[in-house]
Amino acid sequence: MTGPGIDDLYNHTLSAFAISASWELGLLDRLENSDSPVDLRDFSREQDLDAPSVEAIARGLALADVVVLSADRTTAKPGPLFADTLAKKGFFYWLTRGCGELFTTMPELVRNANRSEGFTVRRDYKAIGLGAREAGFSYVDPVFYKIVADRGLRHGADLGCGSGERLIKLAGSDPEFRGIGVDFADGALSLATESVARAGFSDRISVVHGDATRMEPRPEFEQVDFVCTFMMGHDLWPRAECLASLKLIGEAFPRATDLIICDTYRSDLPSTERHPVFTLGFETAHAVMGQMIPSLDEWTDVLAEAGWLRTDVIDFDLPPYTALMHLTREVTGE
Repeated sequence: MTGPGIDDLYNHTLSAFAISASWELGLLDRLENSDSPVDLRDFSREQDLDAPSVEAIARGLALADVVVLSADRTTAKPGPLFADTLAKKGFFYWLTRGCGELFTTMPELVRNANRSEGFTVRRDYKAIGLGAREAGFSYVDPVFYKIVADRGLRHGADLGCGSGERLIKLAGSDPEFRGIGVDFADGALSLATESVARAGFSDRISVVHGDATRMEPRPEFEQVDFVCTFMMGHDLWPRAECLASLKLIGEAFPRATDLIICDTYRSDLPSTERHPVFTLGFETAHAVMGQMIPSLDEWTDVLAEAGWLRTDVIDFDLPPYTALMHLTREVTGE
């Protein structure tokens, strides 16, 4: 396989950062919703941004065909890859903002001398939550919402809730829905709390600190009828730890009849094959973190032993190598 030249790789690294910056600053939204080319100086003035910096960001986008710049670089309009960029911008945000410090400090992190007891990798979990939320909206979430509706589920717990957006969406569509967002990261907890309050659902959705790898019963968990987790199930692994964690989850939520796990699994792609967006970044980041990524077969095996009946497994093209696993069980004492 012939790839881009080394100079292209260098410049496209800047394009990746430009995609994240332009999304966070609102430039992508402005381009998407404008009927005419966007005047970059006017945009900078309206948003109180440094105009030369915005122009430089736009140049990074233009280099990757995300936008087309005028000859004098003062206006920008969507380019050939703009629609694809909108669809995948969450993955870029996850990479450059959420995991930016991980990748910039990778030389230090991979030295065994630095990987002693207490080894930690710093990531921006608020940015990871935002990126994951954006990446899942169009592809994964509609399948999840249909399962909840078809099963008549009304009280859910989202482990690793990130922004809390899924619980908010469920509360918005069902006035009887109750939800509990659980996360261990302060950044995610603050993001979810802010999002829930902004949506006006603080009376029906609570956000609590908790670790999905060692869940403990709480009084508010007793009425939960389904548990879901998105894009963090791999944190439960390796196998023995995953099996123990799944059993603790089942005990912490005694009336939960449904378990919905959506996660990216190990691709096992050969290095000579072209990788889709997200896959290499995801697998590299977790290798550096010392976190195992299971295959789909490994997931299937451990879920069966944990006492859950596999109802359905739905594979997605985007995020690539990602599956939604729907499991059920019989519960007593209702």
